[in-house]
Amino acid sequence: MGLLSRLFDPDGSSGQLRGQAQARFDAATQAVTDPAGDSVQSLLRKNQSLVLEINSSAGDLPTIGVVLARAVTDTIREVLTSGEADRLDIGVRVAINGTLTDYLPGSIRSYVGAVRAADPDAEERATDALVEQLTTLRHSVEKLAEASRMRDMQALQVHGRFLETKFGESDLDL
Repeated sequence: MGLLSRLFDPDGSSGQLRGQAQARFDAATQAVTDPAGDSVQSLLRKNQSLVLEINSSAGDLPTIGVVLARAVTDTIREVLTSGEADRLDIGVRVAINGTLTDYLPGSIRSYVGAVRAADPDAEERATDALVEQLTTLRHSVEKLAEASRMRDMQALQVHGRFLETKFGESDLDL
């Protein structure tokens, strides 16, 4: 340790702080550049974490809010545990990731904050807004699940037409 370092940081704590800051920066960089951040396993962990958050917030949420929020997480779990989950389109995984990390928790946290800060009359408006947001999310996730299922059905039909063309009877056969 040099003379200036000892004068300005006699106990060496800034080096320790620099190390902690670097570790946080490295972790944040890894999280952003981690290609497994939207992997099926990562999304399943995020879904489970969100279920726990919803359950722990149940005392602050209206019953319909808990039911709708859990309907969203249940539908996401259904998509992520389907037989074709490992082949989910990147757009589907990005949408699920956004729902799990931003849209659904954002609605819940905003509601809880609004109710704690507002008067009792505002609670009804906040509940209406929460139900509207969660209903929209629920429909969006259900459409996402349906689109994923339809994509798989379309792929099966295309493959069936290919097989029929390749191995089926030909018009040239006598």
